[in-house]
Amino acid sequence: MSRSIARFAAGLAAAATVLTLSALPAAADPAVTKLTAQTSSTRVDAGTPVTISGRLTSAAKPVAGVTVGIAYCTDDFCGEFDAQPVTDANGRYRATVTPVRSGHYRADFLPADEVLAPANASTADVVVVQPAEFTSFTATRAADGTITASGTLGFPRFTPPAIPVRIEYLTAGSPCWTTAATVEAQWTGSAFGFSAAAQVRGPGVWRAVYAGVPDQFHAAVSRVVFVR
Repeated sequence: MSRSIARFAAGLAAAATVLTLSALPAAADPAVTKLTAQTSSTRVDAGTPVTISGRLTSAAKPVAGVTVGIAYCTDDFCGEFDAQPVTDANGRYRATVTPVRSGHYRADFLPADEVLAPANASTADVVVVQPAEFTSFTATRAADGTITASGTLGFPRFTPPAIPVRIEYLTAGSPCWTTAATVEAQWTGSAFGFSAAAQVRGPGVWRAVYAGVPDQFHAAVSRVVFVR
């Protein structure tokens, strides 16, 4: 075959390819979907579950029998799906999850094909208040009259950046607690420990108080110790 004939044959093949591709019908755009998400509570204690619910629709009609992924997001970072409920006949989904810290939930619909478009929605922020607990507390008087109060404070999962502890006492006839000292609890290797000494005359009861952090950590009060 001459070079001119070969070039002509190649041109015909290319033209046939163009004609074949142009004759194919254009793929339809995926149908737009709309997803909603809400939470049953916007403030909970750590360890308390919440319910995430919502609805998936397309052209105002429910999308049934598809999976919606539920992920928890903090500081603009979303983790893996905590739950993957399936929409019912009305396009509604529902899942019970347990947030570990403050953030929000994001619902994602990721279609398995190109018939429907993906969609996502986020809930309002959920404030998760972390627990705090005094695990020990003692108060004793030395021979010179000095009272030393000490103890430990625990946080099961998260720890505040600063842990001020008030040492308070209540004497007979006094209408309210008096602060003898305020100290910063420090990590001891197994717990957050604190200790303070004060000169207070007369018998009374003593305790330690952690004020907590609004919307972050609960307050805590130690057991009461009587000192002669």
